[in-house]
Amino acid sequence: MQYQKLSRKVQTPMMRADQPQFFSDRDPLGSLEHQAGSVVAAMRHWGLGRVDERETIHFCGLIHHPEKGAVLFLPREARTGDYTEDLKTASLTMRALAKFGAETSKREFEDDGETGNPGALSVIKRLADDFRDHGLFSERTRLQTRNSGKPDWGRTVKREIAMPDRNGQPVYTDIRANRAANTSEALLAQIQAAVLKEINVAHGWWLPGAVARKTELVSCSQPPFPRTTWARKLDALLPSLYSARSVFLAEYMRHYLRETRASTNGSFVFGVSDFHSVWEAVLRETIVRSAYDKRRNWNSKLPKPVYVHKADGTHDARSRGMQTDIILEDVTGYTIVDAKYYAAKSASSAPGWPDIAKQMFYEKALREVVETTSVPTTSIRNIFAFPSKTTNGPLSRVELQRIDGQPLGTDFPDIECAYISVASALELYVGGHQGVSL
Repeated sequence: MQYQKLSRKVQTPMMRADQPQFFSDRDPLGSLEHQAGSVVAAMRHWGLGRVDERETIHFCGLIHHPEKGAVLFLPREARTGDYTEDLKTASLTMRALAKFGAETSKREFEDDGETGNPGALSVIKRLADDFRDHGLFSERTRLQTRNSGKPDWGRTVKREIAMPDRNGQPVYTDIRANRAANTSEALLAQIQAAVLKEINVAHGWWLPGAVARKTELVSCSQPPFPRTTWARKLDALLPSLYSARSVFLAEYMRHYLRETRASTNGSFVFGVSDFHSVWEAVLRETIVRSAYDKRRNWNSKLPKPVYVHKADGTHDARSRGMQTDIILEDVTGYTIVDAKYYAAKSASSAPGWPDIAKQMFYEKALREVVETTSVPTTSIRNIFAFPSKTTNGPLSRVELQRIDGQPLGTDFPDIECAYISVASALELYVGGHQGVSL
């Protein structure tokens, strides 16, 4: 499964702060070219959406386009046509992608070659959350003053001229002093303010609370260096920082700046070319599990294929075996859930024979592990879980039939079809809750 690079650079002189325009992942390419040909042209230029390979768009995420402004591709089956509802789903989609990116990164900011840079959007969200919670960075410093604060007699004696009083004793009309103060004029705060201004413009519509403190950014001075040098300035500043927050800001902001270095205002593209892995992660975390479910690593327990050599009978095992998406466990048995990112309106838009055969094979493999007798007694359900606007869909189950139309015996159990509300599942995933019931 391949993902496009999650961070792309867009050369544009002015970032538009418009609310996003909505399309859907897997929209027909011809329809999108008719509605937004310039967006398709840009995607083709950037190598996004498989526009030269498929008849449908394969992209879910955000594009900031020089002409169209913010263009958001919602997950398939999520768009309702109601702008308010679609805006809410769009916000959830972006937050879900940010969470998915943070959770799947092997290391902080790591580019793992398969998913591009999945942490890019999570970096933006964490910077926005930090500002929402703590405001603009400030450091405690001591300011040199006159006649205000704690007197500094050493500096006063050296720098000021004393006048004798009537007793001949020296009197200082101006006293050098110093006082403690919080200041946001440090370079770190200046770069933070500039970065947050960019983030507010490009992402304020989906980041909760991101613009609540934007007035704090107005009074902060602009960094006295070109934007292209800010990341290097942070590199040089980092060794001298000691507080946890200052180190966090420097590290995250320099990553953000390098991800958007080709743009003068932080515009970029973030998205995945195949939402299936995200859909799988969403369902894995949101499906209601029983108290009996220990979330065991079933894939490590399932049988693996082994080749046997003719000469000596030695076994040569494949390193990778069966990879089920989700296995649920309760007191009645087991449920194998395969997260399928299909429209599933009919047989032509539902999983084909390889997926069906694999799912039935999973059932037999799991039965080998959990049953200790030759008589099948364990209840094992098999389910395809499809995205939908609601929890209803046209397909009920998959069953094998004989050529004459008669069903087969119990050796080939049915696979149930379940439809999951995309918006509801995303909201649960972002909130860290279970609630999807099968």
